[in-house]
Amino acid sequence: MASYTFLMDVGNATLTESEVASMVKLSVTGSGFSLVGTMLSLCLICFLPVTSDGMFILINLNISLIGAQLALIGAENSFESRLVCRTATAVIHYFFLTLQFCSLSFGLHLLSKLRSVTILERFHRRVVVLAVCWVPAMVVVGLTATLRGDSYGSGSLCWLTPEQGTRWAFVGPTLAIQLVNLSIFGLIMATRFAMDVKRDYKLRRVLKNQLLTAVSLVPVLGLMWTLGLATTFGVAKSVQYMFVAFCSTQGMCIFLGHVMTNGHVRKLLCVKMKPENDNEEEASITNGISNDVTNVSQISEMVELPRGGVSSGEKDKEKERSQSIAETQVTSRNLLNVPEGKCRLRTPRHSLKYFFLPIS
Repeated sequence: MASYTFLMDVGNATLTESEVASMVKLSVTGSGFSLVGTMLSLCLICFLPVTSDGMFILINLNISLIGAQLALIGAENSFESRLVCRTATAVIHYFFLTLQFCSLSFGLHLLSKLRSVTILERFHRRVVVLAVCWVPAMVVVGLTATLRGDSYGSGSLCWLTPEQGTRWAFVGPTLAIQLVNLSIFGLIMATRFAMDVKRDYKLRRVLKNQLLTAVSLVPVLGLMWTLGLATTFGVAKSVQYMFVAFCSTQGMCIFLGHVMTNGHVRKLLCVKMKPENDNEEEASITNGISNDVTNVSQISEMVELPRGGVSSGEKDKEKERSQSIAETQVTSRNLLNVPEGKCRLRTPRHSLKYFFLPIS
């Protein structure tokens, strides 16, 4: 079976058989974790009423990632039949290209939100997203199969052959997309840094925000594929191991680094998972608050009535009434804070809330 290294290898392989075997095990293990992460992301997004364009792109990215990793695992013994191997090659080529174009679509979405550019309506934006994610990969795979039909799916592995530069049909678009996404990533990081400096944050907080932003963006932009340059040009075996580890676990990284850190998703999840009796409890609390406020207003009106000749006994009663009013007001404020505390987001300090606002 092949590892992720063969996807970016254009004929400069320098790995031994033991290293290849280790990377195959790493690819299979990472793909298992990635499939779990992608399924959790899809279930969570479908369970919550998330209607943002960013989450719509993320759905397409997760679907393409599931298809790519299942195709990679399922093509283990396909090379025994030439027809099956060519089909497996086309499927792997298509889904991994759609993965790259979905990352490109997400990067362009972030760029449009960063610049506050909204040209099309939501329906037309969704159509454009689907076209960018799925159509270009279909065109590239179709042209490759037509122009290199004789060598398509030949060799010991079900993948593009390095002869006549056929593998550049995948490596070329991938590197071009990574160049665009790296530029968008740098622009977003610079914008975030400028925002933190403008707010006079301390250096520790600035670095923390930069790290959290990078952790959130790298998986969805697919920037770990830039590490595949080490495989493309046959250098730095340690970087090749990092490339296999990060790319094979991309789905889990998206789930942990982007979905679960999204403040909008966490808030909706908290609301969805509230017990059913919370509404009744909140209603009873609200009724108690209204009654307390009504009583306070009535008591205050009664206290303001006597203006002149008041006996010492009446003064003591007025003091007791004023103390009870103060206690009732404090109780009302505490009751008002109860419902909000039930769904308070327990996120780390200085989270990415003002970074995710343009994404949602």
